[in-house]
Amino acid sequence: MKQEKAATTQAPMVSVIVPVFNQRDYVERCLRSIASQKCDFPVEVIVGDDFSTDGTRDVLRSLESELPDWFHILLRPKNMGLRGENNCNDLLHRCRGRYMAILEGDDFWTYDGKLQAQVDFLESHPDYSACYHHCVVVGADSKPNGEKYPECPNGEYTFKEFFYMSLPGQIGTSLYRREPYLKAREDITRMRLYDSYPGDRRNAFFILTIGRVRCMEHVWSAYRHVVKGGSSYSSNVRVDENYARQELLFGKTIIQFAESRQNEEAVFAAKMTYYRTLLKWSVGKVRCSTMRETLSELMGEKSHRLAYLTSPLRWYLVLASRMLRGRGVTL
Repeated sequence: MKQEKAATTQAPMVSVIVPVFNQRDYVERCLRSIASQKCDFPVEVIVGDDFSTDGTRDVLRSLESELPDWFHILLRPKNMGLRGENNCNDLLHRCRGRYMAILEGDDFWTYDGKLQAQVDFLESHPDYSACYHHCVVVGADSKPNGEKYPECPNGEYTFKEFFYMSLPGQIGTSLYRREPYLKAREDITRMRLYDSYPGDRRNAFFILTIGRVRCMEHVWSAYRHVVKGGSSYSSNVRVDENYARQELLFGKTIIQFAESRQNEEAVFAAKMTYYRTLLKWSVGKVRCSTMRETLSELMGEKSHRLAYLTSPLRWYLVLASRMLRGRGVTL
């Protein structure tokens, strides 16, 4: 990379954080994909291993002398857990760049011009808060597994797309303006009512309250989805009453956050999301409310009642259409 030495003396344009835990077989490819980036600006990479027990730390130690000196590897003396100042949060607070990217230790970038292209876009478009691109989903063997990631089908991510459960991109495809991102993240975390919910959904919502979000239609990274034995949210989730309750509490959280931002479009999208899930969990085997209670709450809304009431129908029709066209969706 052009700036191997310069990055140690100059303030970085981009900070890349890499949270790692028990990813021995994958972390080398992840880090080498970052090291291969070709940029005309300084970069810092902060790797945090959360006390892995599978040999990941040995891999990191062996790589340290080979990686450029703008890589910084932190080997935690103990596991930091999922709450409070955890591994990822600590890495975020160590960043110094104008922009910030996140790549988890089992994923990897496939294009050496990814960071340059995204920085160039955000530098020339100050009204955008973030820039994403597409990804390929791979399995444990690093080969495409046929899955379709539920990424935005358009070049622009919107609150409408958030409602349809698409994402601007997988987290490893993102580049954010660091300071506004961290401020909004702290604000929504402070309002959090739920115990557990996918962070990428939370991020997708709050970045839209900061500015526009670009979705580049290029496949520049690989997202590793290991269902059996993986540590991701999707590989461990159980759909039960607690899961339903967390969805509803997430909906209430984003309503509160949107109202605090005085963003009418965000409030509408948050309420559409909340009422869709409330109606969903008012029927079937898993329930958190009765239909009578749900309709009573919905009737308390002063506007958009019909839109909220019909939100599940609209949601299923659009997602069914996308599935028929071969796009990735989240049900």
